[in-house]
Amino acid sequence: MRRYLRFLAQVLDDKLTRAAGLIFVLILVLVVFNFQSSLPEQYPLFGVFDFLMVPVLFITGGVVFVLAIWRYSR
Repeated sequence: MRRYLRFLAQVLDDKLTRAAGLIFVLILVLVVFNFQSSLPEQYPLFGVFDFLMVPVLFITGGVVFVLAIWRYSR
């Protein structure tokens, strides 16, 4: 367990990698919420916002990934 936490500390030592990890977790939580909850079907405006957030987060994660690659390639 301690080795795993050290590994995570090494991976998440940069702002960009922390942001990428947060975006990944948000995408997972949002997808699970969309499958489990009936709120998006009951409230259409909330549903539009909810289902629109997944592609927005996906694109944002791609931008963060490209920025991280550029930073590490220098």
